Amino acid sequence: MRVMNLRFSNKKKVRGAKRKCENMIKNINEVTELYPEIDLEYGYWHTHLPVAQAFIDSTKTPSYVRKICMQTLIDRVNHLIKLRPKTAEFSRVVTSIDLPRLWDSQITVFFDEEYFSNFFTRNNDYQRWTELPDSRNIIKEYNLDLPEGLMVRGYLEEITDEDYNAIDEIWFIGELN
Repeated sequence: MRVMNLRFSNKKKVRGAKRKCENMIKNINEVTELYPEIDLEYGYWHTHLPVAQAFIDSTKTPSYVRKICMQTLIDRVNHLIKLRPKTAEFSRVVTSIDLPRLWDSQITVFFDEEYFSNFFTRNNDYQRWTELPDSRNIIKEYNLDLPEGLMVRGYLEEITDEDYNAIDEIWFIGELN
């Protein structure tokens, strides 16, 4: 298995990094201000990371910005859990943090128990998820804060297509039971 270097260099500064980081946090907070409407047709609600890919995935973006992004996603999962209405029969709130392409990260609220339980099984010719060993932990590796009650699970994701191959990590943080 190939070991990936997930740390990003800080060779040059990014213009407006502080402003872009503040806007990213503001946008994540706005899109998760309210608990989403329960959607039983699709079985879930999700939102992608509301930030420019050229900024968050740039090798020039300081690592502290990437850490703030991850922590904000975790904090917003905790926020949405606290907002969950009592009328929600089943729901699970989870963030997926994709590395090294952080821009692919998102927050998902699952409303369908069967969809949730089958979601983490990816094992076909196109996409394979292999659970990462317990010795790996994004919380420790990036010195993040994990609110009480949230769980962490990491996967190595392998995507194979005619024109595209990728090996990444996906870290799920939230209500995983």
